[in-house]
Amino acid sequence: MLKSKLASIAAAAALSFGVVGAVQAGPLGLIAGDFKFTIDNYDSGTTGYGAGSPVCSNAAACDAAAPSKAPGSIGSVNASADTMGIFSVALITRISDNSVFWQKGNGEYLTGVFGNLVDYRVSNVDNDGSMVTSTRAEGGTWALYKTGVDYDPTHGPSVQAGVLDLNALLYPGITGGQAWLSGIFATGVRAGDTQTTYASTYNTDTVAGAGQGYLDVTGGTEKTTFDTNSLTDKNGEKRDLFMDITFNDADGKASKTCGDINDPSTCWTVTSAGQIKGQAVPEPGTMALAGLALLGAGLASRRRKS
Repeated sequence: MLKSKLASIAAAAALSFGVVGAVQAGPLGLIAGDFKFTIDNYDSGTTGYGAGSPVCSNAAACDAAAPSKAPGSIGSVNASADTMGIFSVALITRISDNSVFWQKGNGEYLTGVFGNLVDYRVSNVDNDGSMVTSTRAEGGTWALYKTGVDYDPTHGPSVQAGVLDLNALLYPGITGGQAWLSGIFATGVRAGDTQTTYASTYNTDTVAGAGQGYLDVTGGTEKTTFDTNSLTDKNGEKRDLFMDITFNDADGKASKTCGDINDPSTCWTVTSAGQIKGQAVPEPGTMALAGLALLGAGLASRRRKS
């Protein structure tokens, strides 16, 4: 009798896990818990600020201090923007055990657009004979789409009315459908600073450096999965994601990947690689089905007892 009862419970439990597994077997698989997006991207940025510490301490002064604006801001809906670009998710993994939830390819890609980061404070300092530029930006928006093809950087960052404007989150081959995730750059990357949403430091001559910022999820079809307020920023506020990237154009790939390699104004400034970390929760439908399946296991046990 005991053997029969255990067999019924085991069968019901197996059914429950089978149902949950089927529901979670989407593009990400089982994603509850910690995760990391590994990303690659192309940036259009304002560089070449004049010497000084600080060079400028508000957005208008930084606009005036820049000898030439980022190509993606010229003619844009946000002409004051200084950092914008496109990105592609290569992998989504769980940090704690390095399990892979999703990998791009086979006709399924996660590609996105970001923009509206406005430099409001820039400093240039001499670091042992090498000039280093530090920037603080405010604002910032982003959107990630599930697409059938990877991003195509050859369109370049230059604005084309109604077709391409990174600060309007408009880019051929990426935007146009329903966003998978979307959001804003959030403050808190610097302790005691309630204005900076993105901070970067780079070698003034080579434009090789790194940047960081917190992100908040505000929309998209997967909003409920990633809008978790699971991270605490430098000011004690709750955020959804943290982005950490490095960038350069050491191989000239960014400046040569554009619509016209003879016109630098149409080219990217740097290529970047990095990661976005956070916590995820199961989709509500997944949790509901898990509860029903486990209830089924309990009912099977009760029937055997009767």
